[in-house]
Amino acid sequence: KVLSRFCKRKTARFRRRRNSAEMVDYSAELQRVCLPFLSEQESRDLLNRMALLSLQSGSSLYMLNDPADCLYLLVSGRIAVRKKTGFGDRMQVVALLGPGAPIGEGGLLVGQTRGATLSVVIDSRLMSLSRQAFDELSAADPALSLKLLKWLMGRVSLRLKKSSERLAHVL
Repeated sequence: KVLSRFCKRKTARFRRRRNSAEMVDYSAELQRVCLPFLSEQESRDLLNRMALLSLQSGSSLYMLNDPADCLYLLVSGRIAVRKKTGFGDRMQVVALLGPGAPIGEGGLLVGQTRGATLSVVIDSRLMSLSRQAFDELSAADPALSLKLLKWLMGRVSLRLKKSSERLAHVL
């Protein structure tokens, strides 16, 4: 609920600035870093539904079990993914995400709670896409939403493969 209000508020604020030079800069950067498979027009159409988020080192993007209703695309910076170890409240870094990484795609697709805590390691800029904005995009441009979903599935598949390989080395 809190993230939902955050995403809606940020999207509304960002949309007011969508004709600024900054918006053009983010469109080019988003396409180059995160979504090179989209055309310039598709990138602009997607960006018009997204919100800009800047976070400083040491802050958290979200916490374990927070409600999940946004997809984030990391445009710049670095974010650590921390999971509970099972030893009290101890957390372990299981991944470091860099520019181009999709974050929280499960929240966009199935609306689950967050499965990890994400901490900003280096000042970061992200773009967020709320589930509501994605649903609107799907209705307005099914081909674009399908491209985005295929890309997300590819990234999720790659992460699962890497996790399985790391687990095999430990076992």
